[in-house]
Amino acid sequence: MKEKYQFHYVETQEVLTDFLKVNGMTKLSNNYRIVVAMGGVFVLVIMLYTGVVPEGNPAGVFMFGIKYLIGWALAFVIAEILARTVGRRIELITCNGDGEDLYSRRIEKWKKPSEVKVEFGKDSWTSKVHGIDQTLYYKDVIRIIESDEILAMIAQVATGGKKFFGFPKNGLQDGDIEEFKAFLLSKCTGVKKGIEKVNIRDEKADKKANVKKLNKKRSKKK
Repeated sequence: MKEKYQFHYVETQEVLTDFLKVNGMTKLSNNYRIVVAMGGVFVLVIMLYTGVVPEGNPAGVFMFGIKYLIGWALAFVIAEILARTVGRRIELITCNGDGEDLYSRRIEKWKKPSEVKVEFGKDSWTSKVHGIDQTLYYKDVIRIIESDEILAMIAQVATGGKKFFGFPKNGLQDGDIEEFKAFLLSKCTGVKKGIEKVNIRDEKADKKANVKKLNKKRSKKK
């Protein structure tokens, strides 16, 4: 295994959109859980305030509590299903629009797509773009995520927040991507779940695009 790895890629609209999709997929289920948790507490407070919860009847309060907890648990299950179906679809569509906007803003600022160079060393990695260097440390990484095209890391930064950092797999220079993934896992000791895989492909949109291409080919033959 090598001691250093380098990536070199151009931030096309497709690359930026894929970054947004990977980042969105990492937060999707958690966002739905937060909504259900806050909603459950809010509904319970309203019930207590309006007198729906039986008072002075321990058995009635106990049964109400059991039913409420079962209903709340069911709501979490439904939220997870929605997050993986409808929520996922909405997130992918939203990222397509956001990726286009982000790319347009960067072109407006820099006049051309950004060329990015990233070097992964012994204790940290440094990205270089438009003459600006940014260094992050493996010890701060808490998650590693991958899609078919993208590898990404989430690091806990000194300011107390979390930073998402992604790069396309095909940007790796003179190296094997599987070997590099093993290198990351050996360096990022704070990662507990291994490399998490996400699917950012929109199967419905891909199917429509393929049908459209097929129709165009048929039209040309005619």
